[in-house]
Amino acid sequence: MTTQNVIKTPVAPITTTRRGIITALIAFFIWGGFPLYFKQLSEYDATEIIGHRIVWTFFCLLIVLVVTRRWGWIETLKQNPRWIALSLISGLIIATNWLTYVWAVNHDRILEASLGYFIGPLVGVALSMILFKERLRPLQWVAIGFALLSVVIQVVMIGSLPWISLILAFSFSIYGTIQRQTPLTAVDAMFVETAMLVPLCIWWFWQSDVVSHQLSFWFSSSIWLLMLAGPITLIPLLLFNKSTKLVAYSILSFMNYLTPTFIFLLAIFYYKEPFDLHRLAVFGLIWLGLLLFSIDLWRHRPSKVLKAARLREEAHQSVK
Repeated sequence: MTTQNVIKTPVAPITTTRRGIITALIAFFIWGGFPLYFKQLSEYDATEIIGHRIVWTFFCLLIVLVVTRRWGWIETLKQNPRWIALSLISGLIIATNWLTYVWAVNHDRILEASLGYFIGPLVGVALSMILFKERLRPLQWVAIGFALLSVVIQVVMIGSLPWISLILAFSFSIYGTIQRQTPLTAVDAMFVETAMLVPLCIWWFWQSDVVSHQLSFWFSSSIWLLMLAGPITLIPLLLFNKSTKLVAYSILSFMNYLTPTFIFLLAIFYYKEPFDLHRLAVFGLIWLGLLLFSIDLWRHRPSKVLKAARLREEAHQSVK
């Protein structure tokens, strides 16, 4: 029997629940509110902040793993040893994303950060085409074209390459691409990644001229705000993982835009960052691209694909 004669039935779509929507909303709004937290840490160096974020995220994850007795990842890595090195690479990539984001927030460039996360889905689609040879549909091509045009407009009209936006978009998309292949769950993967980066962070604290270099700082009340970086990182991740089992993928994909939207609104209305016609043109093209991308996503949502597959299967059975 050839593969052409096999009808592949997609996985049944998840039924969306009210609890799932609320869980996802909380996760996205926490992520969207990150600038409010990181602005409180503006007196610290961005690298120092990320060092603490990695260290305290590691300890929070360690507590979760101990309490829930999640040690299956050890056997998984034994069976897939190459993922030890890949976990280090993905850890460095997400750390780069975090560092760029914090730097942008504390240098009043939150608008560029939001642009990066708006561009992210389109970059992810482009990477899927390049790395996994996935064929893009016409609307996806047009959406990517609008994203490229927005970068050109940024360079020509504003006179600078949106490097913050591009680093955030590409680092997050590359990280997501690696996570698509990993045999580890999201929580286990982040634990392994942060565990491998903690020694590097401790070394950086030790040799750098920052307040974290002083042992007394680690036992002072001043460290509590930095320690919050751990639970603030972990809580939305756990909530999002929970929501993926309670919300349909198509709806969750649309909800992903809530985070950059909230960041965008904070930048414009709370932090009063400049937003002229040139920047409106850049964002307008991205939003138009995302609209087309979303329309395409809705047209090819899992429930519709599943229904089409069932009809094909029924037709195939009737022929028999």
